[in-house]
Amino acid sequence: MTALIEQSPPWLRERNRFADSDTQVSPFVPPADVLVTEEGVSVYMDIPGVHADALDVELENDTLTVRGERPYPYAGDSGRVVKRLERGFGPFERTLRVPRDLDPNAIEATMAEGVLTLRLPKPESLKPHRIPIKAGAQHREPEGAAST
Repeated sequence: MTALIEQSPPWLRERNRFADSDTQVSPFVPPADVLVTEEGVSVYMDIPGVHADALDVELENDTLTVRGERPYPYAGDSGRVVKRLERGFGPFERTLRVPRDLDPNAIEATMAEGVLTLRLPKPESLKPHRIPIKAGAQHREPEGAAST
């Protein structure tokens, strides 16, 4: 049988590889959106089936890390035959790059409907500051400047 598979065309070998892996558990990699504004950074991460108390969020320099585990839901089902597994399960660690100098103590984290939301405000020193321009002020020569 192995010789037959090795002699088969590449598309058939690829099809057989997927058929054999239909019941293997894929690792879980949560998708994330990172939005950067003048006020700070917002991260939205889809982690359905994971409880908030099973998550660890860490910010070090410009690296935001979210760790957790999405439990395998079929472990105790001895009477059920698994035909196909497309969703990922198991422990995960997701790292994202964010701007430097964000305050790890100022992170606000919330969970709702399977979405982890992290808000990382920029410190005041990093926020853009508008400089007011005084209108109508007279131009003064610096002291010691010679007038012509």
